[in-house]
Amino acid sequence: MKITLFAILSVLSFAFFNQNANDFVCPPCGRECDNQIYHKEGTCSSCSMKLVAKSSIHFTNISVNELCNRITANPNVVLLDVRSAGEFNGSSKEVSTFGHFKNAINVNVTDLEGRVKELEKYKAKEVLVYCSHAHRSAVASYFLSTHGFTNVKNMLGGVSTIDQQSNDCLKKSFVVHAH
Repeated sequence: MKITLFAILSVLSFAFFNQNANDFVCPPCGRECDNQIYHKEGTCSSCSMKLVAKSSIHFTNISVNELCNRITANPNVVLLDVRSAGEFNGSSKEVSTFGHFKNAINVNVTDLEGRVKELEKYKAKEVLVYCSHAHRSAVASYFLSTHGFTNVKNMLGGVSTIDQQSNDCLKKSFVVHAH
């Protein structure tokens, strides 16, 4: 009887813990389709990106306030801005630039693959990734987490959602670009 009960519990445990093993998701693109789960390989019906195994997503999403809490709690945190240089430094005339976090490293998401070696020294550090609207930062967070970075967090909403006056951390840590 004990052996039969043990066998049944083992099978149920295996099924429970592996129920998501065949789930697929859009590689994070920062859009609503990131929350859609598919049960077979293919492409995302919303953004047409090739689906990836859900188990390959190894970063977390955080709010602006959580990002500020992390900056306060961990002075050695790495801030990674994945917008264009013009957006980062406020010189872009094509798009709104909003501002940037002090001490952030700027690597455009389109250059990330070619410049990842520059960031390798941060693989074991906490890396907070952001952009303007959280589309590019989700892509960059996924890329980093699949290239050996072990503590990656993506800021939801992007810098376009920041209300600097609502948070003391933002007053100290965020540089607003003049309009």
